[in-house]
Amino acid sequence: MPLYTIIVFVALGLLGALIAYLGDVIGARLGKRRSTIFGLRPRQSARLVAAVIGGLLPLLGLGVATVGSRYARTAVFEMHSLFDQRQQLETQVESLQQDVKLYEGRAERAEEAAEELKAIQQEQHERIEGLQTREDELQARASSLQDRVGGLSGRVDTLVARRDELTTELSEAQEGLQRSQVDLQQARERLDITEEELLAKEREVEQKLRQVENIGNQLDVVSRELDSAVRELEPAQQELQATHEELTEREEELNELEARLQQVMSHHELVSKRPDVLFEPWDELLRIVQSADRTQDQVVADLFEWLHLASAVVESRGVPEGANGRAVVVVAPPPEDMQPGEASERQIVESVASLLRGAGPDEWVVMVRVYRRYFRGDDTQVAVAFKATPNEHKFHEGEVLDEFVLRSTIRELDAITTLWHRITDDDSPVRARAIAEGMLPRPNTTSYGSIDLAAIYRATQEIRGGSGRMLVQLRAASDTYTRGPLELKIDVRPVEEPS
Repeated sequence: MPLYTIIVFVALGLLGALIAYLGDVIGARLGKRRSTIFGLRPRQSARLVAAVIGGLLPLLGLGVATVGSRYARTAVFEMHSLFDQRQQLETQVESLQQDVKLYEGRAERAEEAAEELKAIQQEQHERIEGLQTREDELQARASSLQDRVGGLSGRVDTLVARRDELTTELSEAQEGLQRSQVDLQQARERLDITEEELLAKEREVEQKLRQVENIGNQLDVVSRELDSAVRELEPAQQELQATHEELTEREEELNELEARLQQVMSHHELVSKRPDVLFEPWDELLRIVQSADRTQDQVVADLFEWLHLASAVVESRGVPEGANGRAVVVVAPPPEDMQPGEASERQIVESVASLLRGAGPDEWVVMVRVYRRYFRGDDTQVAVAFKATPNEHKFHEGEVLDEFVLRSTIRELDAITTLWHRITDDDSPVRARAIAEGMLPRPNTTSYGSIDLAAIYRATQEIRGGSGRMLVQLRAASDTYTRGPLELKIDVRPVEEPS
């Protein structure tokens, strides 16, 4: 039991005893003197004094308690406010429980999406392995065809050279035959030639004729072999060309699949920081919706509670507690009449509470952000600042944020890449719409649209399963407020052609 409570009980007992004693003494004296009050008989006057003294005892105790204890004053004079605060806290607890259920549902959906992503990754790995095997086969086939084409090309070159050589020899033999035939004809016309010389000329002509026939036969054989080699070379060259083309296509597909797999494996946002930096300026520790219809004291209490929650976040990263019992200390924004560093935590919190209670929206998004860079190993508290913005309705459920047309013949990887960029790129229409409406991005990122890769993959299958031109619409999955997140869904349907 606290020392203050013990002192209060002892003091109340002593004062009660003293008052009772004084009341008894006063009543006894009035009885002895037979004095009267308000014309009453002495006995009744003494009873009246005892009753007044008895009524003063609880009032005196309550007065001492209210003077000495803030909690007693609150219980006596602000009981209705306490009941209202309790009811609001119960409502807030219910809201937080609903948020917990919502986040649990999102976690389940995220786990399902993770399983689907694992299946996609496995499928892509298998496809990559199949493509690599096919690429190895094509490379071996191309090498074999290259050797075969080289051999056939060498054979063709050899046959062409032999054909040219035989053609030259045939031409020379034909010219020699013609000269021998001319000499034989001239010898037959001469009267002084002997029979032996004539026979010799005839044998010479016959020999050259056989030589011409032999060379002609060899030339025919070489020509046939050359034609056969050429006919065999052409399909080999065509097959080699087709193999090279298929090998190029498989390499491109393999590169695209590897890039797609890399995107799937690194779809979540990674915040790049220096290794020795634990928190960067404006890193968001907490984001909560705050109602503006609460009293000043209630809002102040809420803000201090948010600071404790932000402290729990940084404590989980190894930041030590400070003198205020938290790992964070609020330093901004200071009141209007003070400079940064001059105001205390209490003054800053009360100034922010006054802002939230002023004329304006019914709800605020209150964020606790890191104010200065915090290095790993620092033994100081993390300096934080409050940031508040109105929580207003931005998008209705089903509202179209972007629409475009894709053909059903588009390749799977191209469709996935197109959908991904239309949602996540810095110049995406979704991000532009969200910024134009004044939405907050996801904490510690610059991105707005939120959707599972599995949903993108399903939409891709719907697009490729359609016919002709397909209309793709990116819609808000639910009513969305400033706080976010902007969750999306994808609708796919055929484009209605004008009649």
